[in-house]
Amino acid sequence: MAIHFSKTKLAAAVSVAALGAGLAAPAGAVVVVGGNDGWEVSFDGNVNAFYTVGDFDAGYVNEPAAIDSSRVHSGYLPAFFSFNVKSPTVNGVTGTARISFAPTIHTSGAKTQFGAQGNSTGVDGISGATIDTREVVANLTGAFGEVSFGRTLSLFGRQAILNDMTLFGVGFVPGGEQFGSITFGRAGHGYTYPDFAARFQYTTPNISGFQAAIGMYDPSTISPTGTGVSTSIRTGLLDETDQPRFEGELSYSTSFSGGSAKVWADGMWQTLDSSCTGRVLDAATGVTVNCNSISPSAWGIGGKMGMAGFEVVGYYHEDEGVGLTTQFNSLALEVDQNGNIAGRDGDGYYVQGTYTFSGKTKVGVSYGEGNLDSAGTTAQVGGGTLERTLWTVGVYHDVSSWLRLVAEYNHGELKSTLASGASNPSADADTVSVGGFLFW
Repeated sequence: MAIHFSKTKLAAAVSVAALGAGLAAPAGAVVVVGGNDGWEVSFDGNVNAFYTVGDFDAGYVNEPAAIDSSRVHSGYLPAFFSFNVKSPTVNGVTGTARISFAPTIHTSGAKTQFGAQGNSTGVDGISGATIDTREVVANLTGAFGEVSFGRTLSLFGRQAILNDMTLFGVGFVPGGEQFGSITFGRAGHGYTYPDFAARFQYTTPNISGFQAAIGMYDPSTISPTGTGVSTSIRTGLLDETDQPRFEGELSYSTSFSGGSAKVWADGMWQTLDSSCTGRVLDAATGVTVNCNSISPSAWGIGGKMGMAGFEVVGYYHEDEGVGLTTQFNSLALEVDQNGNIAGRDGDGYYVQGTYTFSGKTKVGVSYGEGNLDSAGTTAQVGGGTLERTLWTVGVYHDVSSWLRLVAEYNHGELKSTLASGASNPSADADTVSVGGFLFW
């Protein structure tokens, strides 16, 4: 097979194709290796870095005391290095595949300390940054639509994150020393993070602007939370997933003179069962929990419209037993006053407005919030409500097709109540971030 090199836009948007269209990276030439038999292999990616200074109140997410912070770190997006393969078209069917590695540049606050505390993975040794294999996905595309299998971004909440301007910024930072592998953008403040998950998925052809997708996903387990629920109880309940999780998305897109618009609806559903029967007594806490089942579910609706450089985006969702910042975390469930494991009701929304000058500089402002209600718990087993809000002002400037500079200001606020109904003091955080991306 003769190999040749060529310049193409085959992967022009794929430095964020892991995160889809809508907010693509600046278009640029990508080196493609091809053969005479029609196969093509390409590479794309990005490296990004931000400098963030922050002022966090005591009680803001993970901060036990007020703290000022200064960090150099990866943004909401990690870096990407991705391999793309495209097959020749045979009988009207084209195959594509993508494998993406997503490293970050920062570690925890303790960089090279040995001993009992361990490194960022909990193992004794020198702390190192993380590498996340975000995508391992294959697609078969033809007149029938697309059949896809592997690991990539989930459907529920996908459009919300793709159209979030903080995707190329920083957004929510959970505390001065509490960085994970990435920051959180607007996750937990308008949508729950959809995450990258293993699934089979079918997407219909685009019919007059309408398109639907449905996926069968690897299901998730959740541990119920609460001050009176010990680890011994949590690990013995909701540990059976005898059905897959299902997610779906329906969208409609159109364009008109000088602009375009898109609306969408999405949702998810799965069941969680207990391998135990009857009731489980935790002698350490005196709490008795019923071995019941639960069905986490969620739905959302959103839209965007752009015209003459202006764009407006909005999204709203409701869920039960799903969580807040990330899906299927321990905050999704509580043990209620009858001893039943119950899903907490949640909702959230965000609105965003941007204007792009000369096709190169986007200026935007957005506001969003996320809420969790109590499941009717008693003080013995936790409870209460949680509300997170976030204001973001950002500037995103494309110096060239491969270089983007970013500046963001984020103001977050956390409010909560106890199971008794008493309010906790609210806590604020202010961060200023500057940084940028190099794409290829």
